Amino acid sequence: MAEQSRIASGRPSGFSLHVREEQPTILRRLTLVGLLLAVAGVGACTTVRRIQPAEYLDDHAPPVVWVTYFDNTVVSIAEAEVRRDTLRGMLQGARVKIPLSEIQSVQARVRDGTKTALVLTILGIGAVSGIYLQWVSKSGPGGVTIDCANDAVEERPEEHPECGG
Repeated sequence: MAEQSRIASGRPSGFSLHVREEQPTILRRLTLVGLLLAVAGVGACTTVRRIQPAEYLDDHAPPVVWVTYFDNTVVSIAEAEVRRDTLRGMLQGARVKIPLSEIQSVQARVRDGTKTALVLTILGIGAVSGIYLQWVSKSGPGGVTIDCANDAVEERPEEHPECGG
């Protein structure tokens, strides 16, 4: 059968053509995982912390802040700003004004350099590990690449146990 296909293809019997199907590699999968982690990691680079509303809101204008009253009630205020002694913003679509004297604390999402460094370190280690694993997976014993898609393997699979035959 193999001889007939060689003759029909016009190739001499000693000639073999190796065609490998391109399969998703470990590197591609790790790249995809890395990108997904990077997107998720963007949110990990921030922390909700207590802020001084007058200074922080003028400089950073976060989309939302969390106001804690003295009775420990917490409300989220969008588009917050401080004018004189009043925090102003939107609460559930309605404009509100809250005197600073009625506020126990104000919290906002702020950048966290430690988390950013940790995420970048983990992504770097993952990338280097992925490249190493891809490099190692392409080499066989002694650093030689094993090609299991050739006629010698098909004719004598018992001589090539590394190819699963």
